[in-house]
Amino acid sequence: MQVFLSDTSLLIVQCFAAFSISAAIVASIHVILRRGDNRSAIGWIGLFWLGYPLIGSLIYLMVGVNLIRRDKKAIGAAILSKTKRRRPHAPRTGTEPLRSLDLAPHMHTLKKMGDRILGNKLHSGNLIEPLIGGSQAYPAMIAAINSAQRSIALASYVFKDDFAGNQFADALQNAQNRGVQVRVLIDAMGSTHGGRSIYRNLKNRGLPVYRFIPTLGLPFFRFINLRNHRKILVVDGHTAFTGGTNIDVAFWTEHCPPDVETKFDFHFRVQGPVISDLMAAFEQDWRFTTGEALDGDTWKVALIQQGPMFARGIPDGPDSDTRLTHSFILAALATAKHNIRIVTPYFLPPSDIISAIGVAILRGVKIEILVPDPTNNLLVQWASSDYLKKIDELGGIVWADKGHFSHTKLMVVDGCWSMIGSANWDPRSLRLNFEFNLDCHSEELASKINHYWDERIKSTQIWHHPTIGERPRWMEIRDGLARLCTPLL
Repeated sequence: MQVFLSDTSLLIVQCFAAFSISAAIVASIHVILRRGDNRSAIGWIGLFWLGYPLIGSLIYLMVGVNLIRRDKKAIGAAILSKTKRRRPHAPRTGTEPLRSLDLAPHMHTLKKMGDRILGNKLHSGNLIEPLIGGSQAYPAMIAAINSAQRSIALASYVFKDDFAGNQFADALQNAQNRGVQVRVLIDAMGSTHGGRSIYRNLKNRGLPVYRFIPTLGLPFFRFINLRNHRKILVVDGHTAFTGGTNIDVAFWTEHCPPDVETKFDFHFRVQGPVISDLMAAFEQDWRFTTGEALDGDTWKVALIQQGPMFARGIPDGPDSDTRLTHSFILAALATAKHNIRIVTPYFLPPSDIISAIGVAILRGVKIEILVPDPTNNLLVQWASSDYLKKIDELGGIVWADKGHFSHTKLMVVDGCWSMIGSANWDPRSLRLNFEFNLDCHSEELASKINHYWDERIKSTQIWHHPTIGERPRWMEIRDGLARLCTPLL
């Protein structure tokens, strides 16, 4: 049976086809210019031309484009851009020359690599204290808010409207009532994870709260991947907190309801000149979201020496042409001499990091990785099995943490250098999210983290990957299909 189209219908079909082909051409050009990974580029171009051009182009726009402009200050002004990341302008005070650092020779190499990756110097005179779990972190954070006299800057990926969230909300409202300037930034997508967001609650209290890149509505739908995963609290410019802990009652063991799965994470109280890096990262995100510049004495950071530690911030994000956290991981793997300990809830690293781990092991470096088993995401659980198997085959040690789900992100090298913060070892953190980590040269801090490791490892066991034949074939196929989704996990 023949189907005849009217001239008008035929014209519509032709226009639609022309638009689809044009979209595929534009998307292909963008891939060629922006995708450094040939395999990724070939995959995207294949999707455009072997699949349906318009649908492929729309998928690329939603999940494949990672660059946004950070120099537009109005809400929702995030657009595709060639503009490089505008680095936060943190004060250079509080730094000391290389000769004052009491480091092992190879750690000088890591410090020099860090200088070149970030383009700034380490801050001296810092005190960084680990806070284990929400039971230590939340009371310390709320106490700092209650003591605030002039300013509070708070950013969180998840900020739930539960017992923990309301404790923070009450403290923030009381601070504002005392005349303290309060600013709260919540990620628009992260705030919807596993429960009701505190956003409306804070709005109703009259607190200045904004969502980072709203995802509802067509203009913002393409930024579903570009999330603010940072966790930053700066109080009066002299006390700060950062790490991996969201504001969620699941992390507060004593108050976690029986029907909520308990989670565990590390957070850190920070004092000293490095707070300027935390405040600069928050100010950049706040100014981008609201257009308000946090200038003046109210938001001034106290550059006072507080301790013996050297540290600097690593403010990473998809608006940077250089993957800063990724580069630091490679630098640490390249310079380690004795041992590396890694804690992450999601282990889906890119191939160059896997290769660097293999080379480090060949040099005699002992590499241990602690992952939760099971993790809280089935797709990640399935996809990560091959990555962990590869580490095992290379000669690394993988520990399976069977306790409460650990959301912790830590890396310690040779007992004298640590990277702490919000980034996981997965494509979302290393390529798609805005993250904040700290580069810390301190044997004292590394020793405290290693002590946690030694205690935690007592209740874990060596991770075991089933060999072929130990489980049904469909499970192998399932894990392989999940691994294909790794770039989006």
